[in-house]
Amino acid sequence: MPMYRKKPLIVEAVKLKRSMTIETSNGTMKGLPGDYLITDKNGEQYLCDRDQFEIDYELVKGQIDFKGIVQRYFRLIKAKVNNT
Repeated sequence: MPMYRKKPLIVEAVKLKRSMTIETSNGTMKGLPGDYLITDKNGEQYLCDRDQFEIDYELVKGQIDFKGIVQRYFRLIKAKVNNT
């Protein structure tokens, strides 16, 4: 999952592709496609409007997305197995 920095806080975040509703310690939150699901260092998750997220956060440079690499690798293997 990509890492983003909120000056000076670093969180994990993923951009939503569909609408989502989650329960948080502050109540129910609804997110729309394009908004971000954020996971802080304590594991707490919350939603953030796309425009506000892009104002407050910047992508952490120089990171390696191991999860993305592994997912792409397994998709390639699955495609090769299905083609044989």
